[in-house]
Amino acid sequence: MAEKKHEVLLDADLWERRVFENEHEAVNEWLRSKNSTGKKRKTLNAYSRTAAVFFHEVIPDTAPDEVRVSDIEQWVQDLDARDCSANTKRRYVESLSSFYDWAMKRPHAYPDIRGNPAAVVLEELEKVRRERPETATWENGKQVIWQIPDPRDKAAAVMMAKTGARVGEVLSLKRENLMLEKGFVRFRDRKGGKSTVNPVDDETIDVLQRLLAMQNGDSEYVFVSYRGGRIGKERIRREVRNAAVEAGVMDDVAEKRWHYKFVPHYYRTIFTSLMRNSDPAMRDHWVAYLRGDSDQEIQDLYTKIPREKVRERYLEIMKPVNV
Repeated sequence: MAEKKHEVLLDADLWERRVFENEHEAVNEWLRSKNSTGKKRKTLNAYSRTAAVFFHEVIPDTAPDEVRVSDIEQWVQDLDARDCSANTKRRYVESLSSFYDWAMKRPHAYPDIRGNPAAVVLEELEKVRRERPETATWENGKQVIWQIPDPRDKAAAVMMAKTGARVGEVLSLKRENLMLEKGFVRFRDRKGGKSTVNPVDDETIDVLQRLLAMQNGDSEYVFVSYRGGRIGKERIRREVRNAAVEAGVMDDVAEKRWHYKFVPHYYRTIFTSLMRNSDPAMRDHWVAYLRGDSDQEIQDLYTKIPREKVRERYLEIMKPVNV
């Protein structure tokens, strides 16, 4: 999605948390409203960029209430011609559909928006669920960790492998969220605004304690650079990729075929497979909770299950990395 530079509507220290202004005030109000009701800034960043491209560049002379189904269909066709994946096209249209849904629920403020043209197109867009990538195995993940030279980056990869957390969730971990004496860590800002308490094994505890011992203790975050700031996701992506090449898990080329790559998110796949393919398998709703899936019903179900029981099964399944 080609983008021009846009003014910032809601600022933040990180680019991925900034929300960009739109020429149409209705879109800006939608973004402000979603922000005030707790929608994650990363999601709003994507919403705002999609809305800016569509309303500023694709249909610059058309107001939101004048958009037709054919306008969005034409944009999807243009995206298809640029070889955008099915899931990427769906994500863009979902952003527009969210705006129109919001506006239609406020007829007094936006009486001219009477339908959701994006929803019509969304119904016809297939959501592709990819099979497990070939490189996403525990053995590969372990070899990649061995080849990561910096102990901070290595510790982040261990956390992803041992908890199934997303890279951003790991890097957002604060010291106050560590419950190492009890064998747990708390992820407070997961997808959908959820919070989970995840078990960790002795190896992970040892890795974290060694990492903390290297730091001066001034930062509230666990994963900090030598200058004191938070480590960025792009650094971890780069270091994992380089380590995967060094380990022979992937080729040192600009590999476009996703199933031959190795990226940080694959640790999430590896963790899930390990938990579900054990004998006996960990219960699905326990795994969903540990992964931080955004289904509130799953989280409500977990509150009825003692953490120690989950940790006991987790320790039976979890394998060592041998760092």
